[in-house]
Amino acid sequence: MSKRATSVLIITCIMLLVFNGCSVNQPNTPADNTAGEAKELKKIVISEFRGINWMSAYVADLLGYFEEEGLDAEFIIYKDGPIAFQGMHAGDSDFCLLSAEPVLRAYDEGMESYLILTNTKNRTYAFATAPDIKDMKDLKGKTVFAGMPGSAPYSFVLSLLKEAGLSENDVSFINLEYGAAIVALAQGQADGIFFDIYNKKILTESVPGVNILVDATNPETHKALYGTEFCETTIVTCTKKFADENPETVQKFTNASVKALKWINEHSSAEIAELASPMFEGMTKEELASKFETVKSSFTETGEIHPEGYQTVEDFCFEQGLIKERIGFDNIVASQYVKKALENSN
Repeated sequence: MSKRATSVLIITCIMLLVFNGCSVNQPNTPADNTAGEAKELKKIVISEFRGINWMSAYVADLLGYFEEEGLDAEFIIYKDGPIAFQGMHAGDSDFCLLSAEPVLRAYDEGMESYLILTNTKNRTYAFATAPDIKDMKDLKGKTVFAGMPGSAPYSFVLSLLKEAGLSENDVSFINLEYGAAIVALAQGQADGIFFDIYNKKILTESVPGVNILVDATNPETHKALYGTEFCETTIVTCTKKFADENPETVQKFTNASVKALKWINEHSSAEIAELASPMFEGMTKEELASKFETVKSSFTETGEIHPEGYQTVEDFCFEQGLIKERIGFDNIVASQYVKKALENSN
């Protein structure tokens, strides 16, 4: 082989080595960043008691909105909202899904939290009695289901009794799971029960002749009970300590939730049920769709807690003796998170 041929061959080999080396050892290229590394997610724990009215959290998880925000959500289910809330303050979770009343009551007692966002614009509570009981005042000496003491349903029932001239000492309260209340009424174990209005169909089918004395989804009834058509209380909360130490995490949670609420408002109850059915074991997609359709119009489009919607809850808590002092919107509602989420979504 000539010297010229040998030189050409050597140069060619060097060029190939350089080219191959450049194609492999480029750690900062977009292709290498996306191919080999998974996005690291921050773990968040959400305490709850699984209810249709908190659908935004389930949708945010199932559609991957939490993951898009860099969050890995885990749900822990409790028997009732106040227990889930206590779990959060004990450090078992970062966020909690429940009604606002227990949060305000705890705040009044020195256990401070923030209200981050709401799912609904108005109450979806209702109260029913056995066929022979036509009025709330007829419940004196009878057995009533109202949920766990300290819960929002319990406070709701106490307000109805008070309006009828009765007190909690005039009735006997029965301790049941929410899902067992309708059966208890049908079997005569209870004379009156709290129930969520989305269970109305099951109630009327299970208890022929049942009297639905109060349906808060009726605008006139709602206004008579609360003085307004707005009551933004199916909320997400976190402790003030957690929010102050982890504002970015709270913002990411809110971003995903606001996006989920938008999706809920843009899709049918059937589509929502198709997505969310894994979260509601023992319920068919058709049953879930039917129930959600009952409350779909109550869902907010943005998640915002407005001063009027909050004031309704605070007035109720103050008038019912759940809180001793007024709290004030700015002290407990962290509205900046939803505002920023909405700005980012536009």
